[in-house]
Amino acid sequence: MDATSKNSIISTLMTEQKPSTLFRALLASGKLAEALPELMACVGVPQNPLYHPEGDVFEHTMLVVDCAAALREKAKNPLGFMLSALTHDLGKAIATQVQPGGKITAYGHEVAGLPLCRDLLGRLTDDGALIDYAENMMWLHMRPNVLAKCRSKKKKTRQLFDLSLCPEDLILLSRADASGKLDAPYDEECEAFLRQRLEDYRRIVALPMVTREDLLAAGFSPGVALEAALARARQLHFSGYDCQHAIRQVTAEARSGRKL
Repeated sequence: MDATSKNSIISTLMTEQKPSTLFRALLASGKLAEALPELMACVGVPQNPLYHPEGDVFEHTMLVVDCAAALREKAKNPLGFMLSALTHDLGKAIATQVQPGGKITAYGHEVAGLPLCRDLLGRLTDDGALIDYAENMMWLHMRPNVLAKCRSKKKKTRQLFDLSLCPEDLILLSRADASGKLDAPYDEECEAFLRQRLEDYRRIVALPMVTREDLLAAGFSPGVALEAALARARQLHFSGYDCQHAIRQVTAEARSGRKL
């Protein structure tokens, strides 16, 4: 991809109210396959009409990109956010299956799309942190709406936000994704729930947590077991354990041979 094409795509994502116009024009002109083959592969890929009455994966992506454009001024990382909207469902081109009864599924598309995301963005930018951000957003993009709809426990939303490189933007992406379906207006209560839970995460992540030094003092030796115990202690923190309780728990689990 030449510099002019790269700049055109980036500029469109960052300035236009409807960035989809560019990608639709590339498709109509026959140039999309050359410029963005990973996006071209989404054309004609079916989706379950119960959840996606708008049509194929390409059409959904275009709607999401336009919804994201209306939100990009709120994003912590506007360019990364827009690139995430563009790439979030690339994995459906690989993961989509039509079952014998006609049911359409795309299980695991958020993981299947990770190398596609890296390949596409690698031609648009050499900013590794930007690519890492978009991959992280792709990996997690389905979870916020799922947790919001079932009003999940705080432990689950804390763990989700702890995995995210930018929880604020992940909430925005989940809004854009849910809005790009043409089935019903966005449920504002979902974002309200997620933002309340983000405040909860910020509060609890600021509390003292178990450190490597704590675990060394408790008898752990440097190495894989200590790192696993540290990760487990962090999970326990999000379940409401204080430091001493978490240390006792991971120590007991290590002694019992439980896989942390």
